[in-house]
Amino acid sequence: MGGCFKYHCLTTCLLSGVHSIREVRLTLKKKHKVKSELKFNQSSDPSKRRILECVAKTNSNIAYIFLRKDQAAFLSHYYGIEPQVLYSDLYKQLLYGVIHEYEFPQEAIEIIIDRFLYGAAQERFDNYLADGLMRSINVSHLDSKQCPCLQATDFIAGAIARKYRDNDYLYYNKIQHKIIVALEFFESK
Repeated sequence: MGGCFKYHCLTTCLLSGVHSIREVRLTLKKKHKVKSELKFNQSSDPSKRRILECVAKTNSNIAYIFLRKDQAAFLSHYYGIEPQVLYSDLYKQLLYGVIHEYEFPQEAIEIIIDRFLYGAAQERFDNYLADGLMRSINVSHLDSKQCPCLQATDFIAGAIARKYRDNDYLYYNKIQHKIIVALEFFESK
């Protein structure tokens, strides 16, 4: 449960307008156009605003789980266990919420995840999700440099994290109307 961040923020974006990052990139200053990928924490405020406004205009919906790492009651079950077990459970809960919010046809659901696992660990994760969701899924683990929708999701996660971490709703308010599932494990101190 280490790391420098006090939170886990898993975000999913059901996008049909995945070109928002590419379109906004054309309007950015030259120094941002040449980057291989755009990241929320490395972007200027005007860039963050434009990208989130563009995402908000797409035919998309957002779902997220936000968990503070010091939530002892929730996390006690995970102490002494590989952190990947917690991440897998959170991903499964998030996807379960999205699947039950929509009426997906019974064919396989396409899921794209920012690559954080490799080899056998990827296969175990995919099987865990498929078993937990009790349906057929096709999971692609991609580098966000390859996938504009993952870059858009990074901006969404950044806006959500700022809401909780800094009590700053500036960016969150731009996407709030798109949120269909919000699972918050956040006790105020």
